[in-house]
This record gives sequence, C-alpha cells and structure tokens, in this order.
Amino acid sequence: MEIWEKYTSGIKNTIFNSLNQNKDLKYWRDDMFSNIIIFIIPLSLIALIPSIIWAVDSGHYLMTFIDILCVLIIIMVGFKKGIKIEYRKLLFIANTYILSFFLLYYVGINSSLYLLASCFLSVFVYSFKNKYTPALLNLNISIIYILLYSFDFITIPDKNFKSNELFAVFSNLIFLSFLICILIPKLFNGLDDSFKESILHAKKIEKQNNLLKEITWIQSHVVRAPLSRLLAIADLLKNTNTTEEEKLFFLDNIIISSEELDDVIKEIILKSESVK
Repeated sequence: MEIWEKYTSGIKNTIFNSLNQNKDLKYWRDDMFSNIIIFIIPLSLIALIPSIIWAVDSGHYLMTFIDILCVLIIIMVGFKKGIKIEYRKLLFIANTYILSFFLLYYVGINSSLYLLASCFLSVFVYSFKNKYTPALLNLNISIIYILLYSFDFITIPDKNFKSNELFAVFSNLIFLSFLICILIPKLFNGLDDSFKESILHAKKIEKQNNLLKEITWIQSHVVRAPLSRLLAIADLLKNTNTTEEEKLFFLDNIIISSEELDDVIKEIILKSESVK
C-alpha cells in the first residue's frame, strides 16, 4: 500500500503542477485524467508481455515496437515533469489512436472497440475546438481500413468474416463515436453549470458571513462607544449635583451620542438588509 501511495502521489504531483487549482469542472476533468494515467500504466505493463509474445510469434515485429513505444509514452505522460497538462492529454490521445490503428491493422476489426474507447477517453479528458474531432478520426481510420481491405493490402484474420459485415461494424463504430461526441459534452455542460452555480452560491454565503461578522463587530465595538457615554452621562446626572451650565453640556453630549448611535443603528440595518 505504501508503494502504491508513493506511486499515485508521484503522478498526481507531476500532473497537478500545471493544473488549475480552482475546484471547477476543468479541475475535475484534469483530476480524472490523472486517475486514468495512474491505473493505465500498471495495466499496460501487464498487457505488454502477452502482447509482445503474440506479436513475435505472429511475425508482427512492428506491432512489438508499437506496443513498447505506446507503453513508454504512457509512462512519460505520467512521470515526465515540465509538460503542460494539455500536451499530456494530446499525447495520451494520440497514443491511444496509434495503438488502436495498429491493433486494427494486425488483429482485425474486433479491435475496433479500441477506437471506440479512444473516442470516449478523448472526449472525456480533452475539450476539442471541434467536438466531433474524435468521431471524425474514427471515420477517417474506418475509411482507410476499408480501402486497404478492398485493395487486398490487409486481410481480416477471421476467414469467416464477410465484407458486408465489415461495413456494418464500422457503421456502428462511427455512429457510436458521433453519439459519444454529442452526449458527453452535453453532460459536461450541465455539470459545468452546476459547478458555476455552486461556486456562486458558496461566494454568496461567504459574502453573507463576512457581513454578519462585520455587523457583529459594529455591535460589539462601534455601538459600545456612544452607548457607554450615554450611560456615563446618565449616571452623572443621577448621582451628582450639577449646575445648569453642566446640564446643558451633558445634554449636548447626549444629543451627539444619540445621533452617533442612530447612525450606527442605520448602518447595521443597511448591512442587515444586504444579507439575503
């Protein structure tokens, strides 16, 4: 567990060095990206060994190189310092599409699921200017694959697979890819609105708390001064013999203190009305 904690904290610290620390939707997506990298690195290392064995046995030495390269890129995305988060994401997305294409080429159309997964991960972690970019990538890859198959540059490993089924598979792939590109951004837009509303609500509460603290301070300090003077004057008038001149002096001070107290009370009322 200690090793795993050091591993996860190492990746988090590396990726989060360039992250926006505001707890908004972008922060949440970036955090999810770091979690994807955390889990995908050990899983990739586990999958690498049987993949290399299969590629070597099948004589697909280029696939062996691609497998190793893709794993190294994922490790670099997770541990290489000094790379901006957006570049890490683009590198990760490019890596998944490269792997998906070569798996499709060497393994066959069953690997089209990797293209769908690449589309989902791309939309999930990165905000494209054109939200259909991942789906368009899948469309182009599908067209290239169909052309290569049509001109016998590649053969489908499953001999029982019919050409019309090939079009059906890629048609569904493209349909689902565009569906992902439509629905996930809508989901994120809804979450973004919720985040913004929560942030505004939190700021409003913070403002109200600050006003209440200010009102409390006014009541305990500012109100106390004129009130203390009034109490002191009342005590003097009650317990001492005063001349007419002194009474006039005290009366003037009572008026001044009363007006000052009235101003303070008005200020408190004004601030209280703004606490809504």
